[in-house]
Amino acid sequence: MTPARAAEILGRIRSARIGIVGDFCLDAYWHIDRGTPELSIETGKPTRGVRAQQYNPGGAGNVAANCRAIGAGAVRAFGVIGPDLFGREMAAILSARGIDAGRLIVQEHDWATPVYAKPYIGAEEQERIDFGRWNMLAEGTGDALAGSVRESLPGLDAVIVNQQLERGFASRAVIQALNHLAASFPRLPFILDSRSMSGSFSGMILKLNAAEAFRLAGAVDESRPAQAAGSGTAEDASTASSETIGARARSIGRRTGKPVFVTRGADGILLFDGDQVEELGAVKLDGPIDTVGAGDTTVAAIACSLAAGASFREAGEMGNLAAAVTVRKLRETGTASPEEILEMSRPRRDA
Repeated sequence: MTPARAAEILGRIRSARIGIVGDFCLDAYWHIDRGTPELSIETGKPTRGVRAQQYNPGGAGNVAANCRAIGAGAVRAFGVIGPDLFGREMAAILSARGIDAGRLIVQEHDWATPVYAKPYIGAEEQERIDFGRWNMLAEGTGDALAGSVRESLPGLDAVIVNQQLERGFASRAVIQALNHLAASFPRLPFILDSRSMSGSFSGMILKLNAAEAFRLAGAVDESRPAQAAGSGTAEDASTASSETIGARARSIGRRTGKPVFVTRGADGILLFDGDQVEELGAVKLDGPIDTVGAGDTTVAAIACSLAAGASFREAGEMGNLAAAVTVRKLRETGTASPEEILEMSRPRRDA
């Protein structure tokens, strides 16, 4: 992609309106004091002090943050939070980043805002503490969520569906409702990024990594016919050739009738656009990288680009450029600005 075309797409993204339906989580970082623990007066047990704490949007929240950072004119969050301090913090953080959090639904019972709390002593992460593992989506909450998305679709240019949790927003009823909406609005791009439920959704453009593609389509090698869907393993995917992964993308795309983007880290993206498989090479980078959150950046860039009228190939190329920006931001779940993406699109002297 030329810098001129990248600049044109980024300019059009400024008027794009993106909706994110998904599991909105918080990443909590608690920096524990390394000094001698104090003893609790009440219990006599040692206590640890937290010197600093920070909270960042995770899951669908990080996708929303990436859409806003890329420059989308409007970003709207559709999800569920709990009646707790983490839910209030989630809404405040999203709002501070220019994301419309007014459609987040508070479920009063049987729901804790999902939080991944990461205590650190120095640079070493300790045992993580998770909130929200036992959430139960109420039928009324699911109905309200689906209804809110339905009412908002005429004002959106693309929708990202981001499933992270086994017990999150994606109940059977909500999935069915979203599938119906995707079928009812065929010209509106629905882009699915699902950790474990890709096979339950329909009518949506898929963004998968290679392991997810293998699990969805089934593993095959040169000496065997295709196996049953879901039989692939991460090990199969990590050693598979581009031709094998491309065959899986084609199989999935022909079954769903929608394009498929398969991300492969340093090897870029394999795209099945409904007709053929293309390899979209990643930006070559030197030095250390941090891939945490790169998938969120990629799906955000793809969705924003499609909303701005880019082709599927161009959307994939923008995904590669944006991911190349964020993986160079070490020890943080970074985002990519239009200026950073444009700079990455320019020919590099060491290329």
